Amino acid sequence: HTLNLSYCQGITDVSALRRVTTLNLSYCQGITDVSALRRVTTLYLSCCQRITDVSALHGVHTLNLSCCPGITDVSALHSVTTLNLRGCTNIVHR
Repeated sequence: HTLNLSYCQGITDVSALRRVTTLNLSYCQGITDVSALRRVTTLYLSCCQRITDVSALHGVHTLNLSCCPGITDVSALHSVTTLNLRGCTNIVHR
C-alpha cells in the first residue's frame, strides 16, 4: 500500500495510516505526532517542521527527514538503512 499525501496542509492526525507501507507526508505542516506510523517501511517527512520525535518509528527502513528543524535525536532509529537529514541543523544525537 502506497499513499502520497504530500502538501496536504490540513492533515493533523495520521494514526489511521498505520497500515500503509510507503507513505509520503512531505510538506504536511499540521503533523506533530508520527508515533502511530511504526509499521510504515518507507516514510517521507521532509519539511514537516512541527515534528520533534521520531523515536517510535522502529519499522521504518527508508526515512526522509530533510528540512525538519524540530528533529534533534535519531539515535533510536536502528532499523533505518537510508536516512536523509539534509537541512536538519538541530541534530545532536545520531
